[in-house]
Amino acid sequence: MVLRLTRAVGILLAAVLLAACADEMVQFRNFRDPLIERLPSAQAVTIFRFADVRGEEGDHGNPLLVGAMYNGVGMKTAKVMTATPWPESLVQQLSNGFAQRGVQTSAVADRVYVPGATAVSTPLVLGGEIQNFSTEARWRDLWAHVSGTIRLYDRQGALRFQKPLEVRVRSVEAQSLEAILNSAVHQFVRAVVTDPELTRQLTASQ
Repeated sequence: MVLRLTRAVGILLAAVLLAACADEMVQFRNFRDPLIERLPSAQAVTIFRFADVRGEEGDHGNPLLVGAMYNGVGMKTAKVMTATPWPESLVQQLSNGFAQRGVQTSAVADRVYVPGATAVSTPLVLGGEIQNFSTEARWRDLWAHVSGTIRLYDRQGALRFQKPLEVRVRSVEAQSLEAILNSAVHQFVRAVVTDPELTRQLTASQ
């Protein structure tokens, strides 16, 4: 009887631990901002995949891994995953953002731009690198962090503009890991497509 009870408790405990370690899946939502200002004219731009330079804690190397969940003592209990690789989603979100500004774009989500070596047909090229792209739950606190450096090049590969950008969102601004990550991504995209200097470059005469 005692043996059966011990086995039952062990099975129940294993089930609880497995449930606690189940991955949390999040889905990206398309960027849309009805208040964004449309430019009267702008040069076309090709948007390339951003290089993933996240550290080990930031899930470097796995484009489907975008965060983690931790318990009250700081132990990781689950991963936060997405079915769509985040670099591809970011390229699409930026394309949507520029389209709302009236900028014609070409999206290249499968490779990083190499200045002077990658041929493009548009006057301008947007690329860069991402240092942080993650969301996490620590006890009752939810966070999302997106940061990186954007770089704008001309058709020949000459650097025209670069700037670091960073967005942090806490749980008080959203209600779930998915919502909080989307909030951070959308704020980052808006910061890129409305940046004053980048806008000046887009609207400058060729």
